[in-house]
Amino acid sequence: MVVLLLLLAGGVPARAQDASFSQVYSAPLYLSPSFAGFTSGGRVALNYRDQWPGMGNTFRTYAFSYDEYLASLNSGVGLLFVRDDQGGGQLVSQDLGLVYAYELLLTENIYFRPGLQFKYAERKIDPTRLSQVGPDGQIFPWINAEFPVDQYRKLDASASAMLYTSVWWAGFTLDHLVKNDYGFTDVESNQPLKTVVYGGAKWVYQEGGRGRDEQSASLAFMYRRQDAFQQLDLGVYWYTNPLEVGLWYRGLPGVSSEGLNNNDALIFSLGVNVGPMHLAYSYDLTLSGLAGYSGGSNEFSLIYRFSRGRSSTSPRGPVPCSEPGYGLGDRPSNYRPQRRSLF
Repeated sequence: MVVLLLLLAGGVPARAQDASFSQVYSAPLYLSPSFAGFTSGGRVALNYRDQWPGMGNTFRTYAFSYDEYLASLNSGVGLLFVRDDQGGGQLVSQDLGLVYAYELLLTENIYFRPGLQFKYAERKIDPTRLSQVGPDGQIFPWINAEFPVDQYRKLDASASAMLYTSVWWAGFTLDHLVKNDYGFTDVESNQPLKTVVYGGAKWVYQEGGRGRDEQSASLAFMYRRQDAFQQLDLGVYWYTNPLEVGLWYRGLPGVSSEGLNNNDALIFSLGVNVGPMHLAYSYDLTLSGLAGYSGGSNEFSLIYRFSRGRSSTSPRGPVPCSEPGYGLGDRPSNYRPQRRSLF
């Protein structure tokens, strides 16, 4: 874990950016607080990512979330837990957040969803498991005294906003609104602000219902910027109940990120709906200079939606993974959120 060690020695976090999931919309609350309560019932999401297994226990990320739509309040509430292990647990980051979103019907078919998250963040390093490289290339144990602090507990916040219709969606998220120092040495190392812009559109070429399954295609994008790091994900989904197939490209050709060529990966995903449950697997085919020995990345997700009567079968917007088609029934319900004005 030479890269991890060098970054720690410089007093900065081992990741110059937050952890990410390739199955963007299978981790909805991690993408944006605006997705809290985006289904018409309760929803549990579980995510696991193993990045670059060919290089050892490099990066493993886990996420759990629960969210619920409160129709009487036009609001969504949720809970999000994320754990990121770097170097097989040498550096561990954990976040536990409360999420809230409010839904407004602006026009006949355009909805607006502002969202907020307040979270408890913890960063911990285990110096006994680290090694460092000497001037002559020798590797020897890290000296404990060089880390004045080995654990941080901080409060943080994020804010978001999203517009959506039955055809398209677009939004942004601002994360790390609270300036926190997470450096483990005497050098100050503030967590940089993360900006995420996302959106897409869905084309339904066969409506579901009356014994027919929905068939559709979706185009989506996500742009992230955090300090010097920036990245663009472009993807397409094909959906025919119960299967969802995805293909994404991650990178920003012609634009270097932190001095590296920003041509990261092709991402292949396959999801299946089993009643109220959505299961998916994705594989990142590495395109960068790590292609020969990274082993790619593997990711698994599970989304379970709790029935709230027939209304839980109605998709609320075109976002992939927001609802499992009409997996609990034959027809969508007549559920509509109340229209609320801004003033």
